[in-house]
Amino acid sequence: MISQQRIKEWIDLYLKYIEDITPEAHVRDEEGYKFKSVDTFQQCFNADASNLAENLDEAIERNNLVAGSMYFPKRVLTILASEYEEEIRDILKNLFNTEKDVSQRVNETENDFNCLVDKRNKEQDEKWEHSFIGLRFLSLLLGFRYPNKYNAIKPREWNMFCKFIDEDFRIPQGTSSGERYKILEPYIDALRAEIRQISEIQKLKEQLTRGLNFVDEEFRWMAQDVIYVTACILASQRGAEKSEQKSTLVSEKPIGVSEDIETDDEGSPAQQYPTSEGFIDLLAKDTDDNFVVIELKKGRSNQQVVGQILSYVGWVKNNLAEKDQKVRGIIVTADGNQALLDAVSTVSDFISVKYYCMKFNFTNPE
Repeated sequence: MISQQRIKEWIDLYLKYIEDITPEAHVRDEEGYKFKSVDTFQQCFNADASNLAENLDEAIERNNLVAGSMYFPKRVLTILASEYEEEIRDILKNLFNTEKDVSQRVNETENDFNCLVDKRNKEQDEKWEHSFIGLRFLSLLLGFRYPNKYNAIKPREWNMFCKFIDEDFRIPQGTSSGERYKILEPYIDALRAEIRQISEIQKLKEQLTRGLNFVDEEFRWMAQDVIYVTACILASQRGAEKSEQKSTLVSEKPIGVSEDIETDDEGSPAQQYPTSEGFIDLLAKDTDDNFVVIELKKGRSNQQVVGQILSYVGWVKNNLAEKDQKVRGIIVTADGNQALLDAVSTVSDFISVKYYCMKFNFTNPE
């Protein structure tokens, strides 16, 4: 059961944070770009554009909504639109067909994208293991197209919010993306009903939409803001608590475990991350929030892997990293020849090699 008291506690955390950093800083430095992205899509998107790929590239602004450290659906969408324009046009028209149930449309669209990716994999040399188009991106497109009707959802943070206000909340394993969207709706609606009565949030909404045609009449993007920001606050607090607990138990970390593997916004590890240079085996961030490209090799490796990982590091630096973020690479292999070590020695300030070994113990069942 949804607790109104817990909703108020969640909102109080949000308002305290906004007060601490100031509304102006929140708009300017943090979340204002999301509201601008909605406005841009509203002004630019045209499903019947003569060049759909170019239209989508213009309508969907590049930011961490669509191109985060491990989440890259805009690139997939625009590539598919350039190669299968009419198929993508039909898929988007179906997604935006408000006469059909939203759950049905989300499921159909996700399936259609997966089928198109499978088709592309049979026709192209470059294989995509994932389409990266799931509930997060599909709900984002719905929130862009009809911002007063649909909710843009980040599943990880939204699940945290729902569990916070309803201790019995759970989504059964295997639930479809469309059904997950419908399950989350009443929780978002309960929050919207509360925040639209709060003067501080009303004023903040005016600041976030100032100068835009989009004004968020139904407080759906404000609800998005309140859920996401507060979830990040709580996650940061929990992370600090875990770090403190670890520091009391572990005096020294083993070599090679300081890298935290990122998870995408559907909660999956950032593996086989697509780039124009190929697929990165694992994309991570270290404790200083710098990118770490991890290339996994089974068996013995030679110097050729160095060129491969350098191209990935360069791509991440040019496409994902902020100007103050560093990018380094780690080659993980069972063994390497001298040529590999010589090649790495020339770039040892940001590329390293780690050897792995495996040991199995076999025991009889009790």
